[in-house]
Amino acid sequence: MRPVAPGPENVVSVREQASYPLMPFSNRVAGGRFSFGGVDYALSRDHRETRHALHGNALYAVWEIAEASATHALLRLHAAPERQDMQFFPFRYEAEQLYELWAGALHVRLRITNRDAKPFPAGMGHHLFFPRAPETKLSFVASAMWENDGDMLPAAPSTVWREAFAAGKRLGDEGFDHCFEDWAGTARIEYPQLGYGLALEASAGLGHAVLFTPKNKPFFAFEPVSHLNDAFNRGDDMARHGVRILNPGETLEGWFSLTYLPCPA
Repeated sequence: MRPVAPGPENVVSVREQASYPLMPFSNRVAGGRFSFGGVDYALSRDHRETRHALHGNALYAVWEIAEASATHALLRLHAAPERQDMQFFPFRYEAEQLYELWAGALHVRLRITNRDAKPFPAGMGHHLFFPRAPETKLSFVASAMWENDGDMLPAAPSTVWREAFAAGKRLGDEGFDHCFEDWAGTARIEYPQLGYGLALEASAGLGHAVLFTPKNKPFFAFEPVSHLNDAFNRGDDMARHGVRILNPGETLEGWFSLTYLPCPA
């Protein structure tokens, strides 16, 4: 994972950490607004991406440490619209993150449960950051990448990068901030200059992946997520693009793992 450098007063901003959860939605919601069940809802817009809501609200909240040991940690969150320590989401939910260390691997389980009296649309994922060098290679299989419009929202699927990433592509100067659909659920990151790599595997419910390669930065992000960017605004196609409608008491769950791989220099 990318190194974390503390800022003023030895504090690390959540957005500068090596990873963070994406709940109850991933990536952008256009204009911070969506409609569901005949009701229009407004969300808090992101303080960086001021045009849209971004990354859900769970990353900003204080999570309860429900369990902890040398090899695992269970974090739990009780989210409600009236909470002041997290951005606004109009429904109550409970979320969990379970981190477990296995032999040579990190396993993470994500869970979100509707604790409201009404159904609501939900999604999840994890924003994973990795070190990036000129030799860094990424390989994965997905059916298409969604090209963005001028507002960084998905406009149309494209297969232009499909073969390159399936074969393994070095992360050069291209600036990606795109969602890939029908991701096969596996990816490989190689650091030949360091002699190792990482294998990423995710559950079927995390069937999309977001690739973020900011220019002139020594890191990139590869994010296993459940749905397309701005899928909350896809109307009747919301579910087709990975959003799950959770009735009261229902749970959405997913997992991913990162495994160390030796690789030749």
